[in-house]
Amino acid sequence: MSVGIAGFGRNGEIALRFLDHLASLGLSIARLSKVASHIPALLRAIDFDLEGATRRDVERVVAWINRQPYREWTRRDKKLVLRKLIQYAMVGRCDKDAPMPPEVSWIKLNIKERNGRVTPEALLEDKDVKAMVEAADNPRDRAMIHVLFEGAFRVG
Repeated sequence: MSVGIAGFGRNGEIALRFLDHLASLGLSIARLSKVASHIPALLRAIDFDLEGATRRDVERVVAWINRQPYREWTRRDKKLVLRKLIQYAMVGRCDKDAPMPPEVSWIKLNIKERNGRVTPEALLEDKDVKAMVEAADNPRDRAMIHVLFEGAFRVG
């Protein structure tokens, strides 16, 4: 059974006010939705009062985030929401000029850079594209494969 944010008692109330605060700062609906999507999981992992959070409390939640099978960017997003939520709970605001409490200022949001370079071996050759075109069921798919290959485009 899923519980809405309001079902988390005092912390849920703080989280709802936090979302209102973010909206007042001019965040887009898409950004607010993204932040709101992380809050229920965080509130389930938080077993302390947000306003009285200690570094040890925050370390437990960050350790929980790091143990989850999330991708790096999702972990980063959850840590960012946790940091901003606790900042809001302790300071009453989370704009860029708001002081960052020491209980959360240590949280690192860096993403390890991976070598995203495409190697020559990973590129499709003419024979690979011909095989894809021949396997395509209709002219539209064949045309799309040709256009993507000739234009050096990628899907997505």
